[in-house]
Amino acid sequence: MYYTYLWLREDGTPYYVGKGSGRRAYTSCGHGVHRPVEKERIVVYPAESEADAFELEVALIWYYGRKDLGTGCLRNLTDGGENPPTGSHKGHPHSNETKETLSGSVKTLWEDKVYAEHMSKAHIGQKAWNKGKPHSKETIEKLKVSQKLAHENPHRKQKEWKHGTKTGYGNHRCRCEACKQYSLDYERKRRNKCQITLEATAG
Repeated sequence: MYYTYLWLREDGTPYYVGKGSGRRAYTSCGHGVHRPVEKERIVVYPAESEADAFELEVALIWYYGRKDLGTGCLRNLTDGGENPPTGSHKGHPHSNETKETLSGSVKTLWEDKVYAEHMSKAHIGQKAWNKGKPHSKETIEKLKVSQKLAHENPHRKQKEWKHGTKTGYGNHRCRCEACKQYSLDYERKRRNKCQITLEATAG
């Protein structure tokens, strides 16, 4: 039986993804990294075939990212799959078809309620791997384009908000009578509060 496996850190986040059969997931030999001491931190996903196991391995490495490339939390040194290259795939992006396949595999995995619940709990309180790292100019441009397309999409789900509120006047820049009145009332209250503070200080 072939399977794909995850090795988890003590905090529940994955640090290695592999494909194997037999006792492969339970031995450090041939990995370059040590397996978890506790078996509870070894997660195994049975596959119907070796090809399916390889496919999920590639999908998970793509999803969680590699530490050596600065894209994620895994200590894998390749992108997985059958006969992986000795070097990295940096500079050779996946085709759109491959990306769709990987995305579909990951989405299917997250449909497993047990997996989803486990990974959600594991990430509570964890800092994002890219927190504090500035985006490259290329990434910033891609984000701008994506946001523009999202706003231009007529089927984009609009977040509901009420007139006469801070959200309406400030975030959505609405200038209807209700929102303008909210702004005036807010400014009046703010000035009164400042005046009370000054009088208390002077007294």
